[in-house]
Amino acid sequence: MKKTLDDLTPEIRAKIPLYKEKCVKDLYSGVEYDNYNREMLVRYIEKVYEIAKKDKPVIVVADDPIDYARKFKLLHNDKTLEAINTIFLRKNNPEVSVGIEEEEQQVDAILKVGTPEDVEIKSHFLFLISTYHRVYLMWYKFIQDEFGIEHKNKELLDWLYANANNNISRCYFTTMYVLVLRMPRFIRRNSVGFHNIEGPAIEWPNYGMYYVNGRKMTKALYEAVSNKTYTFDEFINETNEDVKANVITLIQEKFGNEELMVFLNATVVDEQQIQHSSGHSETVKIWKTKETFSFLSDIDGNPDQPYAWLELRCPSSGSIYLIPTSPHFKDASEACKFHRPQSIPNELRYDFTTFNN
Repeated sequence: MKKTLDDLTPEIRAKIPLYKEKCVKDLYSGVEYDNYNREMLVRYIEKVYEIAKKDKPVIVVADDPIDYARKFKLLHNDKTLEAINTIFLRKNNPEVSVGIEEEEQQVDAILKVGTPEDVEIKSHFLFLISTYHRVYLMWYKFIQDEFGIEHKNKELLDWLYANANNNISRCYFTTMYVLVLRMPRFIRRNSVGFHNIEGPAIEWPNYGMYYVNGRKMTKALYEAVSNKTYTFDEFINETNEDVKANVITLIQEKFGNEELMVFLNATVVDEQQIQHSSGHSETVKIWKTKETFSFLSDIDGNPDQPYAWLELRCPSSGSIYLIPTSPHFKDASEACKFHRPQSIPNELRYDFTTFNN
């Protein structure tokens, strides 16, 4: 029987969080990493290759992105490929495949030896084998079970879903082998995205990735800001506004507003609470450095001016942006109007009628 959105009752909708929790609870907490089962991972990939009517590939597992890059490099060595090919042929010959699991695991250990030059971490994604496959399968499983849909692939979907939490992060696929990156030990998020002000947001035992409100930042920048070695001059010379937003947010959340003012050597000269027609409110500020600089001019060309910024907070991400502005502004709402698209007449009030969250 055909199903429509009208069949999505409040009772069925209320079950969605339960499916989501199954997807990520053990992943975020580190339980899935600690309970890693190589046999389960291998069996899952072999099943997908079986669906594609392909022979079983040799599975090579990397523990973190650095290990992944190293093994990717070494896997393109002729001698390594020769050894992989031997295991591949034996693995797909029932008469000589006994004990092949131990040989396959030995490849992981062999490829840990040596430190080739840095290489780009290469991968591509297959919906059934990637970071996203568990979510992809979750929705199909939810639709199948909660709407009572019968179909020819029900048994297959049930098996894939039951085995989806298998510690696979990304893969590099070939006919003969698959290079697999394990999931990280910890993933830390806020309501916006990956986020952690106390260290890596995505963390393997020997590698970490840093994010603030869903925006990636380098380890070097994170450590410089955290150790208070990042300078005001570096901030001024940075041209990427997302990088500057990360710096501001990190300083503010780790050390507070007073420390942010010290870093900028600035004060707030105007602060306004604006109530938009959309129903949301916004606090906007004008910051200016206490010091003036002979090489800085305002919008009218007057020299010897301070640095000035308009502070805006993104309503959806929560990120704070300090937009360079003319130091002649004394009214924050007027500065907001100035930074709108030029097509909006200046006489119109600074106001949003809609708000996307």
